[in-house]
Amino acid sequence: MAKDSETNDFVQWRHAPASQWKFCPLCGQPLSAHEWDGKERRYCQHCGFVYWERALPAAAVLVYEPRQQQIVLVTRRYPPAVGGLTLPGGGVEFGESVAQAAIREVKEETGLDVVLDRQFGTWSTPTNETIISFFLGHPVGGSLRAGTDAADAQYFSLAQAPSLVFSLHDRVLQLFRTEMRMAFHLPTDGQGS
Repeated sequence: MAKDSETNDFVQWRHAPASQWKFCPLCGQPLSAHEWDGKERRYCQHCGFVYWERALPAAAVLVYEPRQQQIVLVTRRYPPAVGGLTLPGGGVEFGESVAQAAIREVKEETGLDVVLDRQFGTWSTPTNETIISFFLGHPVGGSLRAGTDAADAQYFSLAQAPSLVFSLHDRVLQLFRTEMRMAFHLPTDGQGS
């Protein structure tokens, strides 16, 4: 069976905004507008379904190899930002914890098995559509290779890693660089904040 990346030019993982929901996903009846808590929401008068727009949970990992002082970055295969560098990560699937999603996404995108050392922080994306929990982890197995939704996966020197395509990922990388400089009393290299 062909992989999704081979059969589709683009894999859409976001849900549609409320304005695009015309029919109830439970019973198929038309949706109407109804106000709850001061906000208009899509509502099914037949079965009571309400479309509650919520931010999507996601996880990303700063995969750090401490002996070489390197970090793993992936090149995006799909929109948005095709060809841009990011930290490995993606959406939390139903039935898995945020930590499980982080480990799975690293494996899918990089081929590496990782252990999560700690949670680095949780932030909303600039549009507030996604809430991302960032973890610090280190590789314990596997082989570095691009997975199904990454065009490439590589180690980069932490000190010289390029800017990342998503501002939140880039900010988290800068925070990690600052933390490492403070912990090890390293000089600034002009790359970080």
